[in-house]
Amino acid sequence: MADHDGLSPLPPLFDAAAGRRPPQVDADAPHIARVYDYLLGGKDHFRADRKAAELIQRANPYIRDACRQQREFLRRAIRHLSAAGLHQFVDIGTGLPTVPTAHQIARAVDPGARVAYVDNDPVVLSHVQVLLSDGTAGTAFVEGDFRTPEALLADPGLRTLIDLEEPVAILVTGLLHFLPDHEAPARHLKTLMDACPPGSHLVLTHGTADLAGDLARGTAAAYRQSAIPCRLRDGQEVLELLGELEPIAPGLVPMAEWRPDAAVTRTVRERQIAYGVVGRKGGGRPVGGRQAAGRTKG
Repeated sequence: MADHDGLSPLPPLFDAAAGRRPPQVDADAPHIARVYDYLLGGKDHFRADRKAAELIQRANPYIRDACRQQREFLRRAIRHLSAAGLHQFVDIGTGLPTVPTAHQIARAVDPGARVAYVDNDPVVLSHVQVLLSDGTAGTAFVEGDFRTPEALLADPGLRTLIDLEEPVAILVTGLLHFLPDHEAPARHLKTLMDACPPGSHLVLTHGTADLAGDLARGTAAAYRQSAIPCRLRDGQEVLELLGELEPIAPGLVPMAEWRPDAAVTRTVRERQIAYGVVGRKGGGRPVGGRQAAGRTKG
């Protein structure tokens, strides 16, 4: 296994050239975590993942930019919430490790931040085990699935690290548009947030055709052609996923326009295919001392 973003290589558990693979990995079907890794320039993917990614790139030549913008949105959201006083983060559907990791971002602001990583893919599991093998305090990996939130919330690894009596940020980025309506993403989000106390936050991104519609629809069609479900949702549908959570400023906006570090260019704006939003559970102390923004759309 090749080195990934400066991480130590995996042991020979996963060596495609030698025919060694983690258990229960279907190398003949693309997996979104490995497709995403390929689009971010990683090395942890099979031929099926590369084939799917190349099909998606033909439909949307700017998809790599969109993946990077999603990581940047996550970085800004974690940084903001850490600076505002949140100390706990649960990253669901974490995917293959990308530097900086969620705990590195949070601890650059708050050295005491605690982060639980959640995923159900064996390749991700192998990598995160390597990432945390140095005994990094305040981090844990939970083998779990967004679609079974009750089991996730009851997991001893999560409950040992994360105190659900204190505010927590649930991170769900790059995931929900791969869940069709029959998988009930809104219900699962509600279950997760109902278990969190007031002052908790939900950080999410979601693909939409509201913005660069042709690019978004072409991207979604390419995912579906690769046997990866993709359900674009409009701004109102994304807001409905928040339930009773109130978006903090600037509300629901294109990913690149959520508290950007620099002015967003017209070219970047015209290529946006996903919303970003951070919702707050009412009650408790407003994070950062700011009241929630209106439920705006970009």
